[in-house]
Amino acid sequence: MRYLFAILATLALTACADPERNLYEGIKSGNEAKRSPNERAMTPAPAYDDYKKERQQ
Repeated sequence: MRYLFAILATLALTACADPERNLYEGIKSGNEAKRSPNERAMTPAPAYDDYKKERQQ
């Protein structure tokens, strides 16, 4: 039973994993924490999809 739970948990975690997106979001949130509210309002960070499109060009 314990193995079944471990396998199901592993499958659930890997099903929603996109390492590139997770890395980008982590860096983005770290940078956002360092900025003031006024800076965040004036120049919001691009979304991952926009970043990915720009990177592929």
